[in-house]
Amino acid sequence: MAESILINHIKSYLILSEKELSEIARFFDYHSFNKKDTLLHAEKRCDKLFFVIKGCLQLYFIDGLSNPKTSQFAIENWWLTDFLAFQNQQPSNFYIETVENSEVLSISFSKYQELLDTFPKMEKYFRNIYETAYGAALMRIKYMNSLSKEDMFLMFRDNFPEFVQRVPQYLLASFLGLTPEYLSEIKRK
Repeated sequence: MAESILINHIKSYLILSEKELSEIARFFDYHSFNKKDTLLHAEKRCDKLFFVIKGCLQLYFIDGLSNPKTSQFAIENWWLTDFLAFQNQQPSNFYIETVENSEVLSISFSKYQELLDTFPKMEKYFRNIYETAYGAALMRIKYMNSLSKEDMFLMFRDNFPEFVQRVPQYLLASFLGLTPEYLSEIKRK
């Protein structure tokens, strides 16, 4: 079941035979996590790439004042890891934690390399995923530097209503660079 969700996602980008898709699914491991489980610890080598089947994950770091700062969320059909640390097989600067009970598929770095060697078409799939994620990160930086805090929340709410409904307010505030109190004030307006 979980693998079929990933397979359908891959099929939205690539044309592959059912045999190829079945073989691709074998590279991934299924995991079920409870809310607030940690999937990746900062300062530990980042060896896994996660695909969300069900639930919500957050990628965050701890700032100089010991405050967690959310950099990214991932919900169903989204990928998440510390991509730079994964690619370079280095310790991560981030944590990945579940925001809700979650089901994910993971692939280790060695299996990921084997997958790309065995199925070169998957390079195109992941390139599309990474390009989309990079573009979204650039837009977030633009919005954080050009919109008022209130306008940024309103734009986020309008474009991603599922996050506003599912993600606790303090995490949403962290992601948007706001205090939870200020976010409450904006929502009251």
